[in-house]
Amino acid sequence: MTYPRTAVVIEDDRDVGNLVRGVLEKSGLSPIWLAETGVKGVAAVQELSPGIVILDYGLPDISGLEVIRQLRIFSSAPILMLTGRGELSDQLLAAGASGVLSKPFRVAALLARVEELLRLWQGEVEPAPDFSVPDVR
Repeated sequence: MTYPRTAVVIEDDRDVGNLVRGVLEKSGLSPIWLAETGVKGVAAVQELSPGIVILDYGLPDISGLEVIRQLRIFSSAPILMLTGRGELSDQLLAAGASGVLSKPFRVAALLARVEELLRLWQGEVEPAPDFSVPDVR
């Protein structure tokens, strides 16, 4: 079972983690679990089945890229990557991240991305229209 209003934040910087927690609370998410390592974060996601994961790339034990790979084995929850390394965006998205937000980020940008990912994941946003040409044979 997935708990769509629950979030897991995997961030080793306590100040950034608390900032992200505050933003998530503003978007109506609760409870919000903080994990300071990738291993603890993976375990939290596996146990809690959250509606969204906010993931830092630079963790003390394993990279955010490895965390994505491990999470995608058992979870389809949206993953928003936070990274100071913008050049990794394509690689992170290819690995299964749902979005990438570069550090430093504005609180409004984080809130907008979180709300967008939650709407998309919960099917509240209609997919883009199909502009393909019909077969008229």
